[in-house]
Amino acid sequence: MTKSSVLHLPYGGLKDVMLKMSRALKNNGIIYTSFKYGTFEGERNGRYFTDMTEEKTEKLLQETLVFHTEELWISGDVRPGREDEKWLNIIWRKN
Repeated sequence: MTKSSVLHLPYGGLKDVMLKMSRALKNNGIIYTSFKYGTFEGERNGRYFTDMTEEKTEKLLQETLVFHTEELWISGDVRPGREDEKWLNIIWRKN
């Protein structure tokens, strides 16, 4: 089985994953996800990244119509040497 992360998918692939996550949840179910904060999309250190902002997240929700945002916040990276990196944390509820 191949493991994957939504962080390492192209923006277009996120729609398919959101639909799959929605099918796996009960009505009103919740899911947590996080993305590096920003607008970058592409390869970094041999892995693909899709960074997200509040605006990109809202666009994704409008394109899929399966979740709505319960809570959204930005946090700093806690790993040493990465204190300047930010993360967009999201709790989505199934529509």
